Amino acid sequence: MIIDLHLKGNLVIVIGSGNEGVKKVNSLLTQDCKILVISDKLNSQIERYVKQGKIKFKKTKLKDAIFLSKYKPYLVMATTSDRMLNRKIVEKARKMKSYAYASDDPEISDFAHPSIINIADTIQIAVSTGGSSPAMARKIKLKAEPFFKKNISNEDIYQIKLQKFARFEAKQVLSTQLDRKKFLYAVMNDKRVKGLLKEGKYKMSQVQVKKMLKEWS
Repeated sequence: MIIDLHLKGNLVIVIGSGNEGVKKVNSLLTQDCKILVISDKLNSQIERYVKQGKIKFKKTKLKDAIFLSKYKPYLVMATTSDRMLNRKIVEKARKMKSYAYASDDPEISDFAHPSIINIADTIQIAVSTGGSSPAMARKIKLKAEPFFKKNISNEDIYQIKLQKFARFEAKQVLSTQLDRKKFLYAVMNDKRVKGLLKEGKYKMSQVQVKKMLKEWS
């Protein structure tokens, strides 16, 4: 089962700054979470992210998992080249009631890390083999990515953003979940809204949503 953790505002610790560590950081950058990389060396890409203020970095000699006790992470991702150390980190994270993942050992992890197709930092499509073959998950992702990027339009991206806006506005006016659901579908299928989004007039589409909500209520 593929799930999407709500990481917004939570601390995620990535241990290791090699290729696997960089991959995990890249997958987290769109999640609006606090990212801390802990490693005994600083990768050039990680250093760039630190300078840009996107993540924080702590230089620590990695011998065991005791260093984790200083933090209260929501999620811990072990990506070092030391399999036994990764296992110790996972065990320590679990004792701290944190979700844990080891890049080299999916079987001891709380979840498998899928290969992600990211479209405009708005849509994420996951390809997962449940940890059986990360290499095949990546290969299938590379096959599928051009299709999705070609067929998901700017109008679709705008519609997703507009749905979030419309949901917030509807919660202020409509008291039941059923009414809000019907309203959101009405927004999605409204010809005027579709026309505005097709033309890239997102702000005007927000105005249209507010007009629809007044009529609806």
